[in-house]
Amino acid sequence: MMDERALQLGVGNKVLACAKHFVGDGGTTKDINENNTVIDRPGLLSIHMPAYYNSIIKGVNHHGLLLKLDWKKMYSNHNLFTRFLKDTLNFRDYLTTPFNYAYSVLAGIQAGIDMVMVPLNHTEFINDLTYLVKNKFIPMSRIDDDVRRILRVKFTMGLPFG
Repeated sequence: MMDERALQLGVGNKVLACAKHFVGDGGTTKDINENNTVIDRPGLLSIHMPAYYNSIIKGVNHHGLLLKLDWKKMYSNHNLFTRFLKDTLNFRDYLTTPFNYAYSVLAGIQAGIDMVMVPLNHTEFINDLTYLVKNKFIPMSRIDDDVRRILRVKFTMGLPFG
């Protein structure tokens, strides 16, 4: 169903598809949401990656998940998000975190998360992120990359830049 405001803004004819969540989601222990997926890299890429790879080729956005991959929180997996997804597969859109992301701003941004969904305590998040950038824990170039990715998608979608 199309939002009336979107139609008024002239953006009612485009949809941003989002692949939720990311590789390994279907292999969690006991099929429990946000649980652990234990698998080696070849298995992860051959069993769980094909559908996500196809969605990347088609320009689908991605939404990171709070599951664990070999006991490491997915949102903090720099090798998977940045080195593999962004660098190797040339993923140009942006990664978002799940609604209840609250574990570690530093780990998530360093791993490659571009947009953090913060429904509560947004002031605390802004303060934390500002502190991390000002004190050079997160380079400004990392934030610039996030902004470029988000604006690229907004431009492609025909959304206003306000």
